This record gives sequence, C-alpha cells and structure tokens, in this order.
Amino acid sequence: MATSEPKTLIAGVGHRFWRDRSAGPVFTDCLAKIHWPSNVVVSDYSFGAIAMTYQLQDDRYARALFITSEVRGRKPGTLHAYRGIPELPSSPQVLQEYMNEAGSGVIAIDLLLVIARQFGALPPETWVLEVEPVEAEGTLGLTPQVQALYPIVEQLAVDFSKGGRPVEGVLA
Repeated sequence: MATSEPKTLIAGVGHRFWRDRSAGPVFTDCLAKIHWPSNVVVSDYSFGAIAMTYQLQDDRYARALFITSEVRGRKPGTLHAYRGIPELPSSPQVLQEYMNEAGSGVIAIDLLLVIARQFGALPPETWVLEVEPVEAEGTLGLTPQVQALYPIVEQLAVDFSKGGRPVEGVLA
C-alpha cells in the first residue's frame, strides 16, 4: 500500500556492550516492538558509518531520528536533542581522518553524520537524541538513570513518526 507520508527512519547508534553507551541500540530494540506506520522504519545502525551511509543512500529517507549516547562532558544521565546536519570537514585531510576512523570500525554518531552528509546520503530532516552516559564502559545493561529516559525517548520517537520535531537542547 502506498503512503503519502515521508519515509522516516528511527535508528539507534551505539556500542551494545558499553553500559550506557548502548542506549541507542537498546532503546531502538524496545521501539521495534511497537506497531509503526508503514512509512516508518526502526533499525539498529550500529554497524559502522561507511556501511550506514550506503544504507541511507539506498533507502532515501526524508526524515531520520538517530538515538545514541556520547560522552561530551555534560551532566550524566541527561537527554539532549539537536539537528543532525553537521558542518563538513574543512579539508580533504580531515575527511580522510573521518573515513579512516569509520573504516577501522569506530561507531560514533559524529562519523555517521559527517560521512553521510559528505556523500549526500543524510536525510534532509535529521535529528539526534543523545544521552550523556552515567557509566560509559564495562558491562551490559543501562544504568537506572539512563533506563529512566526510555519513556521520554519513546514519546519523542512516536511524535517524530507523526511529523513532529524535538525541541533542541536538554530534554531531561
């Protein structure tokens, strides 16, 4: 059945075995259990920026919401939203550094966004929900503080699937 709604991706990006750094894939595992409209795809994009860029080029989404966790020095256990349209590298050498990191298996939202934008694969409307981890390494499972963010992430993902947008900044 054809739909006039924009093709939308909701994707987790992260490290499954690095405690709170696994928030993206863990949250999208939970989101995948929800019944979504036919224009919405929920997926784990934790398999490297170059492969993810090819996937984005093939699927041509109009909108994307990436859910991830990165250590950036913010208050641990907080949830942040921002537009996922990065500045492009200032030189070919900087782009090559990004490509080298991605090719070596580094999984990071920054690599995905820059490489996908460089190659024209980033959807025109791209947002990121990003958790500041409480614990970034060591064991399976999320800390209680990060797990408590899931209902907020779920509501934001549902709203996004219906054409909504997160408010930029600290959400929780």
